[in-house]
Amino acid sequence: MSTTMTVPVTGMTCGGCEQAVTRVLGRLAGVTEAAASHRDATVRVTFDPAQVSQADIEQKIGGLGYRVGPA
Repeated sequence: MSTTMTVPVTGMTCGGCEQAVTRVLGRLAGVTEAAASHRDATVRVTFDPAQVSQADIEQKIGGLGYRVGPA
């Protein structure tokens, strides 16, 4: 069963940032869709919680240098 969540992310400033986040999350086992928006400061992720956790996803985003959570 898939879960979709929208995570507030600050620090993305351009399309390249969006692509980096989307690419890294797309490589995680269990993530079926990821879409980042620097304009909205969000990342929307659809994933299987049996394979990957919300904490794993947030850690990957943070590892790219972006801040997860409200501005």
